[in-house]
Amino acid sequence: MNYSELASHVTARLVARIEAGAGCWSMPWHTNPGLLDVRNAATGLPYRGANTITLAVAALDCGYPAGWWATYRQWSELGAQVRRGETAARIVKWVPGRATDDSDSDGRRLVPMVYAVFNAAQVDGWTPPAASTPTVLERNQHADAWIAATQADITYGHHHACYRPGVDRIELPAAEQFTESAAFDSTACHELVHWTGHRTRLGRDLTGRFGDDSYAAEELVAELGAAIACAHLAIAPSTRDDHAAYLAHWLRILGEDPKALFAVAAKAQTAVDHLDAYSSARLADDEAAA
Repeated sequence: MNYSELASHVTARLVARIEAGAGCWSMPWHTNPGLLDVRNAATGLPYRGANTITLAVAALDCGYPAGWWATYRQWSELGAQVRRGETAARIVKWVPGRATDDSDSDGRRLVPMVYAVFNAAQVDGWTPPAASTPTVLERNQHADAWIAATQADITYGHHHACYRPGVDRIELPAAEQFTESAAFDSTACHELVHWTGHRTRLGRDLTGRFGDDSYAAEELVAELGAAIACAHLAIAPSTRDDHAAYLAHWLRILGEDPKALFAVAAKAQTAVDHLDAYSSARLADDEAAA
């Protein structure tokens, strides 16, 4: 399976999952909290970008209960054995090489290599590390600190949630206007992903690839980016009623260009990386001051 085939396969599976919602617009990660928390069993590090979506969809299709994955060799080095007859999922790693028309490398001289990985449910002889489940208070404090570290201009008490690029400001309802704290944090993550696209930050412009659909594509970047951020913060991503209007656009974008999903996932990951960097910098400053 090459890169194009993998993109087509993953996109088709995600579209099928969305369409199976029987009229409900919500994305799969809304009904499966933690779905996007996919990690490499050998390193403990989360998978990134398109691989996050790829493995989440594979776990849904196969009913795997946990998001631990690794290559056959990595499982062997961990003392585990992939069971005979198990089917691998595929992920992409961009490696130095000669660019081809299929690479989507944009002159970076990186080409996509497709690798096979297996889920922990497919192996014998391995026990996942003990989960460290934060309390609700710890989760809320972590999320609040992560949001505050951005120093974004956020005003509260509105009857809507939005990012206004003209004044570079996020407007949110007050926390008590949400039914639970996770919904407030999830909404803040969504708007912060939009905030990263400002010209003074990532300068994200999707008009070149998506044309008239660039606004809907930006909403998909924010939807996916918020879901990835929520997975890292141990928060269940919440649905947004205003996204029902975008669903037809998203399905058309994905249907017309299977690689669009991977492109959007890459943009979403870059946005989350940008937001994470604020927390890392704040932590470094606190340690230096201690």
